[in-house]
Amino acid sequence: MTSVNGLRDREKARVRGELIDAALRLFERQGFEQTTVQQIADAAQVSRRTFHRHFPSKMAVVFSHEEDLMAQLLTAVDRRPPSESVLTALRAALRDFLFDQRDAPSRRRQADTARRARHLLVGNPELRRENFIGALGRQHAMARNFAARAGLSADDLGPQLAAAACFAAFGVGLDHWMLGDDPSIAALHRVLDRAVASLQQGIDLHGAG
Repeated sequence: MTSVNGLRDREKARVRGELIDAALRLFERQGFEQTTVQQIADAAQVSRRTFHRHFPSKMAVVFSHEEDLMAQLLTAVDRRPPSESVLTALRAALRDFLFDQRDAPSRRRQADTARRARHLLVGNPELRRENFIGALGRQHAMARNFAARAGLSADDLGPQLAAAACFAAFGVGLDHWMLGDDPSIAALHRVLDRAVASLQQGIDLHGAG
């Protein structure tokens, strides 16, 4: 039964990945608004019904990787020693997750998807608004994770502020990476690690005078 479930999960992940890739290709080529769900399904050689088994809408395709990445990243945070502070654990989890050689091809695909999706967000106000709403849920998940690690209540201001600051840092880092010349995972790690390290060190800036 376990092997059957494993095969089913791999097939589901394969179809989901092909739908995401097909959607991004179409969005890049002809625009988000001009692309239909049927066109995405046709490009992935599946039915419209199969598309909707994986995604409620074409907009959901653009952000699906973020839900997956956040879940995987928080799992990596949970593997860190409980004595580590939340930001120390987050930096180590980013390194462990991004450079996990057991699934390097998957990491490269995820990084490529993130870069392409970020490009779409920059040029589409509707997608940016939708992403803001979805990001709140991911931010709250991170805040709950931080609160549990620190032994604090989920509604404590500290974990919420730390998670919000991390999301801001991730956004700045992703934009810097997206606009740069190096699309590698190593470059992505450098910029995200530097962003979170800046939070650890404090981000107040001295006056120039």
